[in-house]
Amino acid sequence: MTINNANVTTKRSLGREYAFKFIYKHLLNDFENEKSEIISDSKSLEDALNMFDNSYNEEDSEHPDNKIDLNTKLFAKELILGSLRQEETNSKTIEKFLTNNNLQKVDRMNLAVLLLGAYEILNDKETNSGVFINEYVNVAKKYCPNDSHGFINSVLDKIAKEKK
Repeated sequence: MTINNANVTTKRSLGREYAFKFIYKHLLNDFENEKSEIISDSKSLEDALNMFDNSYNEEDSEHPDNKIDLNTKLFAKELILGSLRQEETNSKTIEKFLTNNNLQKVDRMNLAVLLLGAYEILNDKETNSGVFINEYVNVAKKYCPNDSHGFINSVLDKIAKEKK
């Protein structure tokens, strides 16, 4: 059986976008308590994912086909949980590479992308970091404020170089 690599890449990209949207939501002040529960309680994580999933799958004019298959969702869940559990450590790593060394001034969308990118770069020993940088630059181009992709590229590249 031949696996279509483009299809696998597309599904992983979709999983990263799903994880980005979830992480971004949980970086907002209104969800701080929920985020703590998610990290420590698997039932809370499942409840939050189900609620998020229901709104994610709701079709509207901007998102006519927001369906995500089970394997892609499992990949996204792994990214979400790993990123949330390592947020404090990865935030310190990210902060080292900010010109102002102030994570609080980073746009929350950009921070969501950086946290996920840092998580994958620092935890996946088999995949070239350039793959993750490219993936998250693409997420930034699609969802983040204008010109964020250069900032994302720079920070994730520095994290990857430090990892080596």
